[in-house]
Amino acid sequence: MTRSEPFALEVLGARDGRQDALTQALGAGHPATLFLSLNIPGREKTPPGAEAFFSWMRARVEAEFPAAARLAASCDALGPYAILGVDEDPFAVKRRCIGLETAHPSSRLIDLDVYTPAGEQLGRASLGLAARACLVCDQRAVDCMRTQRHGFAEVVAKAHELLLPFRT
Repeated sequence: MTRSEPFALEVLGARDGRQDALTQALGAGHPATLFLSLNIPGREKTPPGAEAFFSWMRARVEAEFPAAARLAASCDALGPYAILGVDEDPFAVKRRCIGLETAHPSSRLIDLDVYTPAGEQLGRASLGLAARACLVCDQRAVDCMRTQRHGFAEVVAKAHELLLPFRT
């Protein structure tokens, strides 16, 4: 077993656990299910400032959706996450989540995924919006990842820079 295999197994286990939690949350019967998670590049998923940033962002999400039901919350190999049930139109919820994701520079490190009762994840494209921008430049993140436009160390360093305001 290589050094990276245990980590890979932890990540796979975390993804499976999150999928199970999401499946259970979708059964709660809310028109929109909101999955809040960190999007930190690199092996270290909770570098200094990450947990404080997550807590700050979770508070903003809960203020945006004060009637949301708290369905699940945990921390695993991928970092902290929370799942909320929102009794509003999922497309309207996604629009408001995009507003939260773009309101603060550090918010680029959060994923606010919105699901319909059928389990369909709503993306920016479903709203006719452009894909998410890269952490390092203003190009589409997916294009930068595919072409490896930026070195891995540069992307990780940018994420750590965005967490600076949340370090104590």
